[in-house]
Amino acid sequence: MSNAACLSAGQMGWRQVVAVTVAVLLNALDGFDVLAITFAAPVIAREWGIDNIALGAAISAGLVGMTIGSLLLAPAGDRLGRRPLVLFCVAIMGAGMMLTATATTVTMLCVWRVVTGIGIGGMLAAINAVVAEFSNERRRDFAIALMTVGYPIGGLVGGFASAALVADGWQAIFIAGGALTLIMLPVVWLAMPESIALLEQRGRPGDRDLAERLMRRLGHEPSREVVTPKPVARLATIELFAARHRALTLCLIVSYFLHIVTFYFFSGWLPKLMTDLGFATPDAIRTSAIMSIGGVIGGSLLGWSAPRFGLGRLVPLVMVGTTITMATFAQLSTLAALQIAAFATGTCVFAGIVGLYALLARGFPPDLRVTGTGVVVGFGRGGAIVGPVIGGFLLQSGVSLGTCITVVGLLSLGAAIAVRGAVARV
Repeated sequence: MSNAACLSAGQMGWRQVVAVTVAVLLNALDGFDVLAITFAAPVIAREWGIDNIALGAAISAGLVGMTIGSLLLAPAGDRLGRRPLVLFCVAIMGAGMMLTATATTVTMLCVWRVVTGIGIGGMLAAINAVVAEFSNERRRDFAIALMTVGYPIGGLVGGFASAALVADGWQAIFIAGGALTLIMLPVVWLAMPESIALLEQRGRPGDRDLAERLMRRLGHEPSREVVTPKPVARLATIELFAARHRALTLCLIVSYFLHIVTFYFFSGWLPKLMTDLGFATPDAIRTSAIMSIGGVIGGSLLGWSAPRFGLGRLVPLVMVGTTITMATFAQLSTLAALQIAAFATGTCVFAGIVGLYALLARGFPPDLRVTGTGVVVGFGRGGAIVGPVIGGFLLQSGVSLGTCITVVGLLSLGAAIAVRGAVARV
């Protein structure tokens, strides 16, 4: 049995738990960093006098960066290592957040959001693999769920914090996010080891000795089995579309794309939609935070339920639930009812995202895991870019709010169909 297989079969030591916890914290920062622009959007629109189309472009700019980071940086996680990629990306994220606070024009705002997004995109692909590789088989789906729900946790904490910070100017939101992100650099350096599965697959000089030292550090006896190295292909991205992985890759891209359109449309525009309905900015931000609470609960429940009921049953079900809850939200008008519907939508939509990340971790082998995650997330981030832009154009063109939400929500039905194809190939 290889060292990686021993980790998968054995009990999780405290250092493995710490590594997973660090990944959860990083994804929480991801949630805060991504949603910071939506928290600040109503104030920026008012101070700068910009319309919904320009605001949609600003919201989407960070998502463009995430696409770039997922596609261009993620392969480095399979070649150079998970740990150096995470450190590099966290540094970019922190710098991008700080520089966003200096923006005085829409163009500058978009540029710094792209920079921030590049760091987020590369980091997210890497930490998904880290969690999968430091968890054992029994806890893997739940650990991935915890990592993924770090995003709405960040949105939740960031939402309530932003409601207070915005009184000091929208810039305070980005300064706080940047500072918290940069603080994570020494934490990652000390608490996130390199992936043992990658070291065994890569087989470079010194990798075997490092894997054995890490096994002892993690509280496990190193394996004596010699693993035949399988160096990462120089064109690993192309390999994902070869016959062996093509169907899985395409099904995951389609399902991720469609479901992410609904998520980023709803989460990206929720604060602005609430203010357009006549509610105060703090109430709008709190409603977004309540949606994040639903995401935490829904994602955690899916991770806990997956070993018992199966990803193949649960993920399509919660995607259908996303369509239903968004259509319900579109018919409501009171603050309490809208917040309940936002909570239900967050529960369903984020449970679907958790399921997709679990499929990414299980679907690709270690030598393609970060690249595969990066490619699927990168192409799928097209949905994240399209979602806010669709919202801007539809709202600007006079389409009713209820119709807009309902139509976009239907895309999760298509995601449910595509994910069934992915599950059949995992």
